[in-house]
Amino acid sequence: YFYVKSDRGDMSTNVHDIIERRQYWIHDWQDQKAVSSLNGHGSHAERLGYVGQLESHRGCVNCLQWNSDGSLLASGSDDLTAIIWDPYKKSPIVVMPTGHTGNIFSVNFVPGSGDRQLLTGAEDREVRLHDITASETTQVWSCSHGRVKRIATSPQQPHLYWSAAEDGCIRQLDLRESHTCQPDGGGGGGGCRNVLIDLKPTCGPHAQCKCLAINPVRSEQIAVGALDAYVRLYDARVLRPKRSSRDPCHSADPSCVAHFAPGHVSNTQTRKVRRRSFRSLATTYVAFNSDGSELLVNLSGEHVYLYDTVCFREALSYSMDGVSASSSSPSFETAQPCSVRRPAFRLPPLSRHRPSRGVWCTSERSDVEEKSVPPRVKQLKEEGNECYGGKDWTGAIFKYSSAISLCPNWHVLYSNRAIAYYNRKWDGDVYASLRDTELALQLCAHHKKTLQRRLRCLSRLDLLVEAKRFLIEYKGLFPDDKEFYGKFLSELEKSQKQQMETNARNGQHNGERRHTTLWEVTRQTSADDYIARYCGHSNMHTDIKEANFLGPRGDCIAAGSDDGNIFVWEKATGNLVRVLRGDASIVNCIQWHPCVPLLATSGIENVVRLWEPKAPGGVVAPPGDERLVENVREALQPYSHCLRRRMGGGACENIASCSGRVVWPRRCAQ
Repeated sequence: YFYVKSDRGDMSTNVHDIIERRQYWIHDWQDQKAVSSLNGHGSHAERLGYVGQLESHRGCVNCLQWNSDGSLLASGSDDLTAIIWDPYKKSPIVVMPTGHTGNIFSVNFVPGSGDRQLLTGAEDREVRLHDITASETTQVWSCSHGRVKRIATSPQQPHLYWSAAEDGCIRQLDLRESHTCQPDGGGGGGGCRNVLIDLKPTCGPHAQCKCLAINPVRSEQIAVGALDAYVRLYDARVLRPKRSSRDPCHSADPSCVAHFAPGHVSNTQTRKVRRRSFRSLATTYVAFNSDGSELLVNLSGEHVYLYDTVCFREALSYSMDGVSASSSSPSFETAQPCSVRRPAFRLPPLSRHRPSRGVWCTSERSDVEEKSVPPRVKQLKEEGNECYGGKDWTGAIFKYSSAISLCPNWHVLYSNRAIAYYNRKWDGDVYASLRDTELALQLCAHHKKTLQRRLRCLSRLDLLVEAKRFLIEYKGLFPDDKEFYGKFLSELEKSQKQQMETNARNGQHNGERRHTTLWEVTRQTSADDYIARYCGHSNMHTDIKEANFLGPRGDCIAAGSDDGNIFVWEKATGNLVRVLRGDASIVNCIQWHPCVPLLATSGIENVVRLWEPKAPGGVVAPPGDERLVENVREALQPYSHCLRRRMGGGACENIASCSGRVVWPRRCAQ
């Protein structure tokens, strides 16, 4: 069960084999390699269980941070204190009054300080530097004009730190320099020359920074999450600290090398479909993996997304005979079938489909015949079909995803998962279904059911011109299928009429972007798409909710949820593998130990809880294992219920001043 094929294919990453090989290794780097291979192994994350809690805070615990070797854990709270814990003895070492007058949202050990210095950022718009040994504050920065939501540091540049604040600015400061904040220069901009990134000139005066992360390998790369669905990747080498400004900038920002967003959000037409839900989106957390090649994003009001920071992926789009998907919609009578240039979307590279367990069915990127499909894959497909027949859409998706991880070259699996996504109807599911139909068609171009499913997805996403063109192509391939052609054509004409009436009633004014520059709009509409997404948790009631890779291997991903649960997904398949009850209300913080399989979490309760792998089967469970949700499918029910009863108002419009919580006009019953 624990067998995992190596990415290089040269040796097994079975836990037993790693430990056995370790006894023959003589170099320190080999020992570190073994530790890295074991920490965050998928088999560990799938057996997480409750082991204890840290008690001393008197308010919500909003932030956690391990030191470099995991011997200490820092936490910040609404009680305005920062505590340094011994996680193994489960006791506080230092309880430090911070001097903040607002809730603490971020804590960070200063690299290279021997764990004697700690940075804190809070609601009072201040960043403070503390001497842990003396338990006193040694420096205060009050440059921000909004709440400080996140602080980041880098071992490669130990004397610098970066802060993200709700005034729309990322600030860079040098700990070696004494600093006195300058008075405001007017216009709302700060007087201090330490603003590295300012979103207001391109995104408008209401832009806010919610989170940031520094690439652990390339410290010049800074990922910034804001009060929207777009994560921006900057190159700090072309940035110089400046003063904040509200003056609009009509030129391009050369430091911003990429925008990331789910394709259904960045696409102009599908965004109109999403806007009908009357929700705004915000990015609550960003995190790089251990080698900086992937970026994990927790999107408020939606799901967790994974992006590739090395090989950017274009969002799914179509261009036919010179008419792009963003062009104005011509009438159906003028639409032409003919030569259809393939969309800007390709099958993921083989490395993205490394099986989580088992072996490849083939190494070629071409469709496989059913007779050559491994028996286990066929079994998973049949189980998925049974779930689909019982209208268990999520169960079917899990089964098909597991089968795809073992056999990524069979078009039937993508096509079946596409229709399961289509019927489930969660946020982004129709776009995910469209992606799967394109993957299936790249393997088997004339599969009838897949072509029909693509047409349905295009229609539901309001991509009506594209749907019409593909319908004409479908008629050419299957001229005898007049029933489907006639029925679908009438549906398209009805949808186009409704679309024209809606556009005439609402106009083309886009309220979301009325303060956004043309350069920013262009970058948003061409944002790079995700490579994987992780669904099931709820992220609507706080704007500090984290999602993280579990260990250097990153076999699994975890996030907190509004229903008080911790969700753990397998990264390769996106399947939910573990659900733990982490809080009586909401889980916000998810921090994995840097060296051993140990997870620290916190939320609205005033405690920090610890989790570690349990022995598989046959062992008497210690008290507290009632926190394990045996049936992970039960945990998806609150989210499904919330989807049905979701009301107006976005995660950005009603942010409360306490604990980073979001107050909704009508809170979903959970």
